Amino acid sequence: MPLFSLPTECFSNVLSFLDSQCLYNSLFVNKYWCSLSIPILWKDPFESICMRPKLINTLLSCLNEEEISSLIPYAINVPNNQSPLFEYGKYIRKIRQTFVEQDIIYWLSIRYYPQDNRVQKLIDVIYHMIMRQGSNLQEFNIKLYQIDYIDLPKFSIFTTFRPGITNLRSLKMEKMEKMDVNLKYQDDLICQNAIEFLTMVPKFCNKIIDCEISVDNLNEIFINPFLNIIRSQPLERILIYISRLSNLGGNTQKILNSLEFRSDTLRELSFEHLNFQRIDLSFMTDLEFIEKIKFIHCKGFISEHCEALSKKKFQFKELKFWHDGFYNIYDMRYDKYSIELNIVKSIIGCFCGESLLKLSLNVITMDIINGIKEYCPNIFFLHILIVSPEPFRDPIIPLICDLSSLKILHIQTKSFIFDSGTLAKVLGDFLTSVEYLFFDFFIDLLSFQYFTKNCKANLKKWIVIPNDNSLRKDYLSCVNNYQKVHNSLKVLGINKLLTFGWTNEEIEIVDLLKNQGVEVVASEELKFLFDF
Repeated sequence: MPLFSLPTECFSNVLSFLDSQCLYNSLFVNKYWCSLSIPILWKDPFESICMRPKLINTLLSCLNEEEISSLIPYAINVPNNQSPLFEYGKYIRKIRQTFVEQDIIYWLSIRYYPQDNRVQKLIDVIYHMIMRQGSNLQEFNIKLYQIDYIDLPKFSIFTTFRPGITNLRSLKMEKMEKMDVNLKYQDDLICQNAIEFLTMVPKFCNKIIDCEISVDNLNEIFINPFLNIIRSQPLERILIYISRLSNLGGNTQKILNSLEFRSDTLRELSFEHLNFQRIDLSFMTDLEFIEKIKFIHCKGFISEHCEALSKKKFQFKELKFWHDGFYNIYDMRYDKYSIELNIVKSIIGCFCGESLLKLSLNVITMDIINGIKEYCPNIFFLHILIVSPEPFRDPIIPLICDLSSLKILHIQTKSFIFDSGTLAKVLGDFLTSVEYLFFDFFIDLLSFQYFTKNCKANLKKWIVIPNDNSLRKDYLSCVNNYQKVHNSLKVLGINKLLTFGWTNEEIEIVDLLKNQGVEVVASEELKFLFDF
């Protein structure tokens, strides 16, 4: 079927799979391609801190006379550009407040900006233009406050024009950085508009399904806005990061208890850097439909948590449990960090069951792996971060390899003192069912040769990190020999920089792999398969 005979919606969907450079090129094909590419390119124009003056110039070219006039008292000269071909503002679906600030600051060519009111004025007028042109905002990422904070525009800008924020689906309130402890006495002045925005969201939005609350200091002034957002929106996913928890357990408990209002909608729940020592986890037993649960660098688990959680039979499909505290790469013993292994085992055990399919852990013991083998027969994805010598002393790796349903294995080590060569050899001896494998550690050539000669698993996708890039040719030769025996490999990811270039000898081996049906790519292109 000729491409032009496709319905416009179908053709637009095809274009959405192109990267930015290809989309820019399509602008010059013809008017039709251009009209379909522009909405995709402008869906998320503030996608990184790239500080592009051209972006701000284009946005300023969309200002009307009233908006331009409002800049005159601030001595802001708007470029005298020709009228824009499109109303770019109406295509914007995602705004990241921090990146808007950075682009404006760079456009103004200033270094120290807290006393420069031009930044705030340009933010106000650009937001006004975007909303006036009819932006149907779907995602909004804001920073609540920080040193040199620039506030949001007044809330009326988001509601004067339709649809504005009425169809907002994702709201992410990012953690604060470079926090000034004295700001806690000035919150209502410094971030007055941000507070008003959070307060008014429940009155104007009823479709938010994705929410992140990431704050370094949970001040009283933000508690009610956060609670009302959680209670009023049909959230399906929420991430909660609250540091300085030791002195603010009460406020944090309020946030967590409010999740019971989302018991019928919430599907994914993530906690990050939380200390649960003074937290009652019984609220989790009311969350009926959670499928994904993540504890990322959390601590403070106690026996009372096990008692509360054991009363509920959870039906999680995905679990990530990364205990906090493993920062010294040269001393990673669990007992060094006062980790109660029996409690950790019990917590993980409460979440295990036949429904669990994907699991990520950084506390690995024989008891834990035995429990997984007994109670999680359907695990097909496993990511382990080895931070202690225990897995090397005990037959833990063979036990992992014996998980019959396991198809995707991501093994990561953090300490330089571990014998990764022995790890690779043990995997070579015992691995059988895995199809996707990520060696997320440096592996010496001799150990890699041993693995490729002895591995019984028919790998389909594989990421390898050579210990010595000067021997990359030899690593590729090992893979080539492996493929001759197994004829199973489809994609090989090999660690390399963006500036990487193959030698002639390496190209010859890569061609041999291609002739055997193996695509060789940058490891970054495969990493998404091994994380969740």
